[in-house]
Amino acid sequence: MIEPTPTIGSGGEHPALPTIRGPLPPDAMGTTLVHEHVLYGQIPNHRRAESVAFAVELLNDAARVGIDTLVDLSPARDITLYQEIALQTPVNILVSTGAYLAQASPQWILDLDEKQVEERMFREVTEGIDGTGIRAAIIKVAGNRSPLTEWEKMNFRCAARVNAATRVPIACHTIFEPREQFDILVKNGANPTQTFFSHVEAEFGWGGRTREQMADVLLGIAEEGGRFLFNNFGYEFHTPWEDLVFLIRHLCERGHSSSVLISIDCYWQWKDDRILVQIEDRHPEVRRRTHAYMITDTVPALLKAGFSARDVRTFLIENPRDYFTAGRSN
Repeated sequence: MIEPTPTIGSGGEHPALPTIRGPLPPDAMGTTLVHEHVLYGQIPNHRRAESVAFAVELLNDAARVGIDTLVDLSPARDITLYQEIALQTPVNILVSTGAYLAQASPQWILDLDEKQVEERMFREVTEGIDGTGIRAAIIKVAGNRSPLTEWEKMNFRCAARVNAATRVPIACHTIFEPREQFDILVKNGANPTQTFFSHVEAEFGWGGRTREQMADVLLGIAEEGGRFLFNNFGYEFHTPWEDLVFLIRHLCERGHSSSVLISIDCYWQWKDDRILVQIEDRHPEVRRRTHAYMITDTVPALLKAGFSARDVRTFLIENPRDYFTAGRSN
């Protein structure tokens, strides 16, 4: 079994980040996907071996095309399965604590009060997950709609306080109204540059805004340090390509390329005793959207759209490193 990650590692100017296999200096992160899922949902006991094998296959495909590090944002998971997977791939895997949407969270997470939520987050980022010594490198929180529910607000407050105490960054499932999420995090002590808001491009027109008005909301948050995770590449049936490019370009042209993170948000699950990648039962073409899709399809599309190789390096290498190290030092 993999040795536990030390609480403090040697990482040069910044502390090393905890991965499943051990400490990783931030400068060694390389090409990084900051919003992915190695495993997702309930893994049937009789499918554990197949699940490990499938996850390893996807990760090794990603490694072959140049992905070095992957951040898993499934905050309630069987960490022993992740240990098995990490032994069979060169990809560095960072795992999360926190909570996803209420309707997708196990009952034991829903039953925690605010003190228990904060204690769990703090314990998993400072001591380890389920007694393994494998520490979470990121805190996941989620909002379904706006305004946030009281349960969602509680998770955001706890995440902010743990970030303030540890400088472990925060990843948000957002889609709608990132300003509400940003404000509650900052009000409760979070470092703005260690927050990112995912899927803001997923449903255009939130709050009745035009595309341009949405872009200006993002720009205002970026000016205060917040970041955004774009992942709907290859999801044209949800997000038109020209609209996705518009939002990213709007930030870059106004001097905020440092606020842009990109990933695929690949997930798969068992359904009717077979593996489904994302929503391939409704859109078969999305089975191609695995972790490797970032390099095989998304990067060439961004270059064709006019982004430079320097932009791509910023999105995939420099910004993930800076997001994880902001406000942290030995």
